[in-house]
Amino acid sequence: MPNPELDWIAEKACEMLVDKVKDGPLTDHDVKLAFEIFAQPRLKKLYGGRDERELGEAVDYVMNKLRGYAEQLNLSHWAGRKINFPK
Repeated sequence: MPNPELDWIAEKACEMLVDKVKDGPLTDHDVKLAFEIFAQPRLKKLYGGRDERELGEAVDYVMNKLRGYAEQLNLSHWAGRKINFPK
């Protein structure tokens, strides 16, 4: 479900992770925090009044993007120390 609006939301939420990774490897808690602070309010606004299934798919899409970004950031900043994120 490629969606430019969802990609933008994920990219902007990722900016929080870019700053955080400098302090240490990112965890799933960091990903959830970035989602809750930046992405969740925008998704609720974007999908307000729509089918709950659509909102759920959008949440899953953005969370998967954020987890992917976090893994890439961890690898580029903390090579050799693997962090596993639940799928």
